[in-house]
Amino acid sequence: MKNLILLFTIFAFPAWALELKFIGPCSPNFIMRTEVTEAYRNVGELTVATLAKLGVPYEGSQEGLASAFNTPTGKGALEIVSNIEMRAYGWCYSVDGVAPEVYPHEIPITPETKSVVWHFGFARYYKGEWITQCTPAHTIRPAFLCE
Repeated sequence: MKNLILLFTIFAFPAWALELKFIGPCSPNFIMRTEVTEAYRNVGELTVATLAKLGVPYEGSQEGLASAFNTPTGKGALEIVSNIEMRAYGWCYSVDGVAPEVYPHEIPITPETKSVVWHFGFARYYKGEWITQCTPAHTIRPAFLCE
């Protein structure tokens, strides 16, 4: 009977884990990668709780990250390329390979969620228009961040 109870317990509560990863501004390699087994309601809650638990410095809330791993914010996160071009840097995320266009606290974590990846990216302003958003910064290795 004990074996039956043990077997039921194993199958009644299947193992579940989600990967949370961060890619910084200078390399496509992860600067942090961890497996999360605790239940969270949404991506925002998962992110700030895990960063806090691991002691990673960050600024932000469930609604989004202004900084993590001591990345710059505000004017420090702007790069003036020329008199017609600028890049604004910040953190972007994807869930299972899809980059949603909503705040992290609006994306629920479900048992089907396998991966949340944050990357430090930029939006490009060129000739009066924002023409890209969330391009990974490591693709251009900005000198003010990487040298």
